[in-house]
Amino acid sequence: MSKKLLLILLIMPLVFSGCKNSHRVETAAVIENVSVERQNGQLCYTFYLLTEEETPNAVSIPADSFQEAQKLARRSYIPNLTLAKLKLLLIHKDVVSEILQTDIEYISTQASFSPVAYVALCDDNALRRVRQNTRAQTMIERQLILCKQQHPQVNIDYLSVFNSYARKNEDGFYLPYITAEGDLRVSERKIEN
Repeated sequence: MSKKLLLILLIMPLVFSGCKNSHRVETAAVIENVSVERQNGQLCYTFYLLTEEETPNAVSIPADSFQEAQKLARRSYIPNLTLAKLKLLLIHKDVVSEILQTDIEYISTQASFSPVAYVALCDDNALRRVRQNTRAQTMIERQLILCKQQHPQVNIDYLSVFNSYARKNEDGFYLPYITAEGDLRVSERKIEN
């Protein structure tokens, strides 16, 4: 009887550690946020994986579009990549005119993307914070919600941005703009349509 009890006690940690590792495998390819900026003269899409760690787990991929970056990520870096939980698309202010419309049109045609992903422009300091600490991403999401409450004309999700492009409004539309000189701050920036 004591041998059976000893055997069970030895096997229990293996069983529970196996369950923990299988959970890790399931979430290892879930993308929570994406940022786009120019690095070394080339557009670079950074995919931030879902994590409980304080430091973000990210993969940066040089590409000319979101579609191309997603394909390269699946092929070379994150084979089971899923964007169903995408919360935030951060676009550096200097590349917005190059990629916003085409990337938003692509995202809007994909059923596998989260329908509530936010879109925001940002500066170098905001992107630096996002790369350093996962709390910055959560703080940005909260700031975007507050911005929308205070300024209803600001488009904060990709579907409203897509609709703004589709309407071809001559006045353009507004996106949130995140800066981080000290604290993270959100203002609005006009996008010409």
